[in-house]
Amino acid sequence: MKKSWIVIAVIASLLFQVGLASALTSGEAKQTWLSAMQTRITADAAYKQAQLDYAANKTPENDKKVIDTAKAVLGAALDEAAAWLKWKNEEAKESDASAELKVNIGKDVEKNLAKIDGLKNEVVAIKTRGEVVVVFLKMVGSYVELLTDVARNTGEVWVYMGNQIADKTADFEIKLRTTANGLVDNTAILAKLDIAKSEIDLARTQINAANTSYKLVVLPGTPLIKFAEGNSYLRQAKVNLSAATGQLQEAFNLIISQ
Repeated sequence: MKKSWIVIAVIASLLFQVGLASALTSGEAKQTWLSAMQTRITADAAYKQAQLDYAANKTPENDKKVIDTAKAVLGAALDEAAAWLKWKNEEAKESDASAELKVNIGKDVEKNLAKIDGLKNEVVAIKTRGEVVVVFLKMVGSYVELLTDVARNTGEVWVYMGNQIADKTADFEIKLRTTANGLVDNTAILAKLDIAKSEIDLARTQINAANTSYKLVVLPGTPLIKFAEGNSYLRQAKVNLSAATGQLQEAFNLIISQ
């Protein structure tokens, strides 16, 4: 059981880290999740104390205390996961993501909330230490599925935002090129715009590659590897777009200096 609780601590840590990575807050939903997380931490402390009490004095009463506190922490962990999912769903609703993507995220959230409700019923029905382990292992599997869904959805939102930025950068490049084409001394300007266009094209290639990787964040498979791949592609796209922006700024300066 000690190793099992190390696993659940790692999972809880992953949930916390993903939450911190977001740029949105969704006020009340986030606060509900933070409160649920604190409840789970408190319940976990009670469970650990019950284990110590049982190790010191293996009475039926202490055995029951271990089971009861284990049920409490499992239930609290499920409540935390549900609150986190609802927060992520609210973030998606408030984001600039497409309506279709928001609907898909909502469906994944509802699917995982239904799994959590089922697991809550199993937690309530626990009567022995063995049943605690069985339900916990089911929870680990469901948490992995939950994180996979959220990672895939998060990646798709990032891809959408990346495409939006690339589109705006490309539009600016076209406007500058149109202006530059009307100037007599435009060689240096067009050279910078050509570099910018090349960087934008490279960024689009990276964004498309990221999109392909994020779509493969599924089970069975290697979701963590594919998520990392997608993140790597987007980081490179950011570098390309930053370089394009620099060239566009220089082209703009040359235009207005004439």
